[in-house]
Amino acid sequence: MTESGIPRHVERFIAEHINSVEQLEVLLLLHDRSSEEWTAATVARELHIDPGSAGRRLADWHARGLLSVSEASDPTYRFAPRAAELQRTVRDLAGSYAERRVTVTNLIFSKPTDHISVFADAFRIRPKED
Repeated sequence: MTESGIPRHVERFIAEHINSVEQLEVLLLLHDRSSEEWTAATVARELHIDPGSAGRRLADWHARGLLSVSEASDPTYRFAPRAAELQRTVRDLAGSYAERRVTVTNLIFSKPTDHISVFADAFRIRPKED
């Protein structure tokens, strides 16, 4: 346990994998309701976020080994970590967020960012969504 009250492995996970509260909340939604399958549209409705952003978050968590995906025209995702250690870390992250929401949020926002990449990303041209 660290001085912040957050387990060290959870702090490491946040530092290495979480760059926004939206990204965190997508992961925790699927963790908390792991028996359900989710599309980008259903995640977007549940969390009141942009469907395109939800889709990118889901694809990213899948690439990191935390979600399974069904390859369909409209992919569905389910919380299914590839390793027991990831399962435990996300469980502990969910508990930490429930008990120390401000502390977890501060850890996310206090991370150094690559300001040039963030600035450049603002000008990326994205396809128009229907």
